[in-house]
Amino acid sequence: MVSATYDVIIVQPYPFADHPSFPEGILKRALEAAGFSVGVIETPFWQDTDSFKALGRPALFFAVVAGPLDSVVLNYTAGRRRRREDLYQLDGQAFFPGRPPDIKFKIRPDRTLAVFCSRLRQAYRDVPLVIGGVEASLRCFAHYDFQEDKVRRSVLLDSRADILVSGNGEKQAVAIARLLQQGVPARELDIPGTARVWAQLPVEKNCLELPPCEEVQADPARLLRSQMLIQEAGPDRALAQKHANRWVVQNPAERYDGADLDSIYGLAYSRRHPERTEFSPALRMNLFSVTSHRGCAGGCAFCSITQSEGRRVISRSADSIFREIRALTAHGEWRGVVSDIGGPTAEMYGSDCLNASCARADCLRPQACSQFGSGEPYRQLLRAARALPGVKKVMLGSGVRHDLMLRHPELLEEILGEHAGRFLRVAPEHTEDEVLDLMGKPRFAVFVEFVRLFQRLNRSLRRPVELEPYLIVGHPGETQAMVPAMREKLRALGLRTCAAQIFTPSPGTLATAMYHSGLSPAGKVLAVEKDIRVLQQRKRDLAG
Repeated sequence: MVSATYDVIIVQPYPFADHPSFPEGILKRALEAAGFSVGVIETPFWQDTDSFKALGRPALFFAVVAGPLDSVVLNYTAGRRRRREDLYQLDGQAFFPGRPPDIKFKIRPDRTLAVFCSRLRQAYRDVPLVIGGVEASLRCFAHYDFQEDKVRRSVLLDSRADILVSGNGEKQAVAIARLLQQGVPARELDIPGTARVWAQLPVEKNCLELPPCEEVQADPARLLRSQMLIQEAGPDRALAQKHANRWVVQNPAERYDGADLDSIYGLAYSRRHPERTEFSPALRMNLFSVTSHRGCAGGCAFCSITQSEGRRVISRSADSIFREIRALTAHGEWRGVVSDIGGPTAEMYGSDCLNASCARADCLRPQACSQFGSGEPYRQLLRAARALPGVKKVMLGSGVRHDLMLRHPELLEEILGEHAGRFLRVAPEHTEDEVLDLMGKPRFAVFVEFVRLFQRLNRSLRRPVELEPYLIVGHPGETQAMVPAMREKLRALGLRTCAAQIFTPSPGTLATAMYHSGLSPAGKVLAVEKDIRVLQQRKRDLAG
């Protein structure tokens, strides 16, 4: 057996990407910057425990990540069909080729964290296990699993991990490594931005108690209540949920600021798969993208960003971003084009909230917060970035919110003229106000106003840009009669094309709780269509 040669070993179901858009790349660089040695086990054959012994026993802990998305959401279509593609693999294929002979196994197993941790416990029973990333954040408490069509208990219990890192996790990972190095037992780790299992409810934490797991599993309405409590609590309140005779307790979030991001993104990333010349489709797509900020101030019911990155916007300094862009010019693949400068919502750059005690779940609804500013910092950032030596073009890859664009038409004009490709994609998500209210999105009249502004600006461009709205079909609250109404409303605006997807319930979101319970947050019975054939027809009807 290989002897311990690393302090920390990262285990993940796809090739390691040394890139700041990928969680494993950031985690490894942050730990190394703090003085820890880090190894990586990538794409282990999870049917074989020996695959998890490739680097031996780490001195401190195994860090298990499932990737930038929940594994079930990535693995399945809205119709619960297994995807054949996995864009994070080198060849884009989702299966191990012929191993064992004539049998195809998924490279990324469903509920990756639980599967990988089970194998690691078999290989090294006493080595601390730390789980993190999007899958950990969304499955921290009892949650609805779309692929199994049932409510599962916390991933902490299913994985038997010692500690779960929630949200942004670099600072927590370093803190865990330091505490373990000092001899603190893994089961006693207790730091901000993490969760673990307790034998008794720690009363000193003043936790907000969620409905017990068994109640949530027995009554779908209790899942909705649990999700509403999580949303209302905000990042500064400890949460607890009883699972049989144990408690899953999540501490208040770790606080990050712009200086933290400057430090994290200022580390030296090769933007490659180490020791490889090829690129996975996902890495190729993000090769020259630059993250300007984290978090989203919008509270969309179907979105997992607030769980994984937080509801507070945290922006890097312009100087830090420009240093990263200058470093791109040394990359062998560089051709002068920055594919994106942005975050969950591009124009929220610079909209950092100065009120640390604010408990609002959404900065934009029902009315925008008086302290929320956006637009101009991002416009100035784009202007300065495209003037940097060696930069031929800065493209816009991140999404923009049409309601914010109305407040900053000069930013929209600059994006259309300098940064858009053939299409500008925005996400009204729906046209019917009843559904938009449930989604937490602006009402349709706001989108109509945006389209008129877009069309007016577009007429003056040397190279016109086509507007492509992005919509969701089958969100809770949608009825069959709404679909032709959606199509006619879009056509009345002169929009002949749209990109549509069928609503896919992600664990840990308010919309998923509505889907499972058939209730709105106000307790109203909702129309919820679950027949995939009907939903596929709705999607075709919308496109037709």
